[in-house]
Amino acid sequence: MARPILLFCCHPLTGHVTPVLRIAAGLHQQRGWRVAFLSSAFFRARIEAAGLQFLPLVGDVEHMDDDALFDRSPKLTMEGSKAGSGLPQSVTDSRHQALFALPGTWTSLQTAIQTLTAENPGERIFVISEAFFYGAMPLKSHWAAFPSVLPATLCVSITSPAIRSVDLPPFGHLAPFDQTPAGRERSMALWDEWIAKVAPLTAALREKLQQTGVEDVSSVVFMDGSNYVWHDAIAQTGVPSFEFARSDGPSGFRIVGVVPSFVPAAPPPFPWWNEVVTARKEGRRVVVVAQGTVETDPSELILPTIRLLADTPDVLTVAILGVRGASVSMELPFNSRIADYLSYDAILPYASLWVHNGGYGATMHGIAHGVPMVLAGDTQDKPESGKRVVYSGVGVNLQTACPTDEALGTALREVLADEKYAARARLVQAEAAGMDCVGNVEDMIWELMARAKEREAQDMQ
Repeated sequence: MARPILLFCCHPLTGHVTPVLRIAAGLHQQRGWRVAFLSSAFFRARIEAAGLQFLPLVGDVEHMDDDALFDRSPKLTMEGSKAGSGLPQSVTDSRHQALFALPGTWTSLQTAIQTLTAENPGERIFVISEAFFYGAMPLKSHWAAFPSVLPATLCVSITSPAIRSVDLPPFGHLAPFDQTPAGRERSMALWDEWIAKVAPLTAALREKLQQTGVEDVSSVVFMDGSNYVWHDAIAQTGVPSFEFARSDGPSGFRIVGVVPSFVPAAPPPFPWWNEVVTARKEGRRVVVVAQGTVETDPSELILPTIRLLADTPDVLTVAILGVRGASVSMELPFNSRIADYLSYDAILPYASLWVHNGGYGATMHGIAHGVPMVLAGDTQDKPESGKRVVYSGVGVNLQTACPTDEALGTALREVLADEKYAARARLVQAEAAGMDCVGNVEDMIWELMARAKEREAQDMQ
């Protein structure tokens, strides 16, 4: 079977683009696929540096990026509605980032397909969509308009899967995974509450899909997994022991492994870097603390961690601020070092403890490098990461972005002192090392291509 051009489309946030781009780059550089990547101009340089063809978002979504999408100004809320009040931030973010952007991202996908078709006459295209790129959802209603596109799509999930289950509460809810009869009854009750609460957002999503020509939208519910199961299969990044073994997983759902790491060829340009490299030889443990690239107020987690470890002479604390050129005003203890921006893949091989606010990408980095974790986050996908860190035994979850000194200090000491966390982290790391993420995604592509060919053959009969 001839290889089509792979067209990746991804929600244009750094935390989403980075892992998806690594998968796309692996398919191109290691497996020989031709790959195009639809995104905002903010990511063009990175996409082209990986050897991929950049295709731009167009129109009113042209300038979507980290800064624009996390602008909390009133223009990004639902006009004239309080539908988002009282909802988790993961929902309010998805509302204004993905739902309201759907018409624009759908237009952008159509334009990208038309561009590839014109540039490559006679070639086929296979669409791979990150879960929160809602603009790919209308495609299955429009196969006839795009004969160059194979009639099957693959969803790539790079966060904890936001898919409804009888074993789990709605995404972001702190209630635990529970397969007992009582637990399932509680989960179903929470889902009933959820569906009622997001009814205005469900109505908005259905309306926007209908505007794009999708006729049957009766099964769509906002943030219940519709944006996943709309596709023919789901490639979930991660490892099985980290993900809840739900009894009602969707058809075509497969855990494919951790996204490949990327360690820069040159060492980071910090004068203290050699201290990190030699720490273990000197009997010191490296504790790395970061808050990602979105919620970067160092007073929440970074500064407290530095302060709480200041009197621990056998610990070297390395703080990553997540913003290039950033600094802190406090006087640093003798055992602390600050980086404005630093690759997790560069530092974590040396770490004994990874302290962060629970983004899925940061959590996967910890798993890839076998580092036990302390998580302190309560927005976006962070509650879901925290629950899975506890479930898999690789760390402690504090369930808040602003833990007390007492709670944070207790967690730091516990994970550093109790070998069970490090031992479990090494086991999960070995599980990840035994999985070929890019190869597993490639296998799913071939399977869906075969399915698409069968559909086309049946349609011709």
